[in-house]
Amino acid sequence: MALRSNSCHVYVALQIALFFIINSASVTGSSGQSSESLSALLPPYDELYYRGVRAYFMEEWERAAEFIEKSISTRETLLKTRRKCHDECLSAGDDRLSKLDALDGSLWDLWALDWIQLRAECVKFCMGRSVSPAGLLPVSSDIEYEFGTRNPYNFLQVTYYKLDKLQKAASAAHTFFVANPSHLEMRNNLEKYRRMTGMKDEAFQDREREHEKHWEMYDAAIQAESASDWLKAVMKWGECVNETLKQTEECRAQCVTASQVIPEEPDTVQGAYERAAALSLSLLSCKQTCVSLLSTRPGRVSAVEDFLPMQLEHLHIAQYKARDLKRAVETLRSLLLFYPTDSDSLSNLQLYTQNLEGDTEAQETGPLQEIAMYVSRAQEEKRLLYFGMANLDFKFNDPDLWTPEDVVPESLRESWRRKAEKQLLHEKLKQGEKVEEVDDSGFYAGGPVPVVGVTITMDDQRLNGTNRVVLDGVLSQSECDRVMQLATVAASVGDGYRGRRSPHTPHEKFEGLTVLSALKLAQDGLVNQSDARLLHEIGETARVLMHSYFRSHSALHFSYTHLVCRSAIPGHQEGRSDLSHPVHVDNCILEPETRQCWREPPAFIHRDLSAVLYLNEDFEGGEFFFTDRDAKTVTANVKPTCGRLVGFTSGPVNPHGVTAITTGRRCALALWFTTKKHHRDMEREEAEAVWAADGHSVVKEEKDDGESPSNSARRGRSQVREKSKDRERVTGRRDEL
Repeated sequence: MALRSNSCHVYVALQIALFFIINSASVTGSSGQSSESLSALLPPYDELYYRGVRAYFMEEWERAAEFIEKSISTRETLLKTRRKCHDECLSAGDDRLSKLDALDGSLWDLWALDWIQLRAECVKFCMGRSVSPAGLLPVSSDIEYEFGTRNPYNFLQVTYYKLDKLQKAASAAHTFFVANPSHLEMRNNLEKYRRMTGMKDEAFQDREREHEKHWEMYDAAIQAESASDWLKAVMKWGECVNETLKQTEECRAQCVTASQVIPEEPDTVQGAYERAAALSLSLLSCKQTCVSLLSTRPGRVSAVEDFLPMQLEHLHIAQYKARDLKRAVETLRSLLLFYPTDSDSLSNLQLYTQNLEGDTEAQETGPLQEIAMYVSRAQEEKRLLYFGMANLDFKFNDPDLWTPEDVVPESLRESWRRKAEKQLLHEKLKQGEKVEEVDDSGFYAGGPVPVVGVTITMDDQRLNGTNRVVLDGVLSQSECDRVMQLATVAASVGDGYRGRRSPHTPHEKFEGLTVLSALKLAQDGLVNQSDARLLHEIGETARVLMHSYFRSHSALHFSYTHLVCRSAIPGHQEGRSDLSHPVHVDNCILEPETRQCWREPPAFIHRDLSAVLYLNEDFEGGEFFFTDRDAKTVTANVKPTCGRLVGFTSGPVNPHGVTAITTGRRCALALWFTTKKHHRDMEREEAEAVWAADGHSVVKEEKDDGESPSNSARRGRSQVREKSKDRERVTGRRDEL
């Protein structure tokens, strides 16, 4: 079949495979260069590093510093040379492409090979001008690990200290510590350096920051958002997106031009096509791994999920806040390339285009070209990789959550379902030695229950944890029925949700409603005013119970309140093995592999206490459960029923999730509380102000004196709200219990 010249991805596999073979052969072969010319070329940086480490252990500090510094600079130059040669040779052999359309099958492969050889020759010549043959050889995995964890700077820190070059020692220590934040000895060393006389602030700079600039921009954007500086947030999020794309291309170029080890002949006999396919798939997998590498902060194990789509979501919300609707449309259409059926994004797009009424050009603005190319290329690469998994026994870990299902062959999806069912069948709760968790939140379970008729059903002991409780009798059956009726009438026009595989599943439908939304619907005559006020009063009852039982050391404020219903979609439950809500922690980012929980944005770090008040029980599944920090070991289960409240501290001692809802509709009121007044729920206060203006008394939480009532900006992952009109509301991701 003839190939068009603009469809390079169709035959990229053959190109890459043969390029690998030719490139590796060129590295191991004789270069024909004189010894004099070789001396001017880049030596192997691993050899320089070995010599530096050897000198270090022999306490030859000058030589150790010299060779380790040379190994770092040589490696950096090698990476830049690879990228330069990659760019220079992108068009090599392109004159052969036009011939591919005009040739029949008998000659196509020869012209394709000619094209690939020309590109391989270009790369070989380009690299050979700057790098010695030994420097082109692949380094060992041990060396890659050493430089990946910045261990050379660990050696340099000690070396410069011994040489009494304290500014350089501090710089090396800081650079190492950025990627190893749990290294206590280096933390202590840095404190000592800071206390030294004459130590300058510029000494504490990350020498590797050039490769991590996107994280620097990410942090600056988050800070601008927190300060409600939307113009600056737009600028910083735009820079973050561009830098992430730039670093992605840098990483992918390294995959192409770095020398590869050709595997030895396997036990099973393989032909040329099988081996070429295996090599090409390995390169495509390397390129896809760049997503994980770029979205993993230095010093962390787990990558930030949906890193690039998340930046686009923050960016379009900031642009909306800054009143740059045309660019917000462009960014939002880019986000929709990742999640084309996301209900919130589609709703936001409709809002933007309505506000741009009359500006047809702005309304029809398409996605960013760079993002469109990124998504298209990624889908084609994934399609090839999943085909290799299904038919060639290739191993591939997809770094993205947004990958469309139709990219994965049906045979592979079926095998995944069978595997999940088998694991679920054989999985049992392990009864091993339990390490007692310590909760440093300042809350202590066991306080009085001040509401008549409410009883303690399960405490810490029965829930096998710390600062957990189940209370029954919080609502009567008639109150549950009223709120359920409110949810039935109003939730479908409430706040909405992001439809996605994680944390929301395609097997369920979600609906949400806030107190303010209920009030506005009551004003429009869609629901009863008394039912909207009941929703508010129920939250106050829960706050009183949580404040008393967990013996709160200060006033407790609402952080967010949401009536949420989850419904199983008929016909979509067969073979289901996922959760309605995956295991998570409410105020930090859980990393099950290391059992760490990072209290930093985008987590809702201001949350202190969490509660779920259930309204019904006529459904199957949907059980709330606590786990250990491994996110696998279930420590307690709670079955929902009318008037039952589950309360717990929001920190790392209480990971939790929700099992799949397979039949029916599950409704609950999710509440989060904070001791930080500036993070209180301003929507709730707006509803209270409306009721007060209408002459209705409302039960309100106690206030702290001397604090400004100004509204603190919500983070980009929470919903962006405008008080003027209920429909003019930009929504983002929520994590509902």
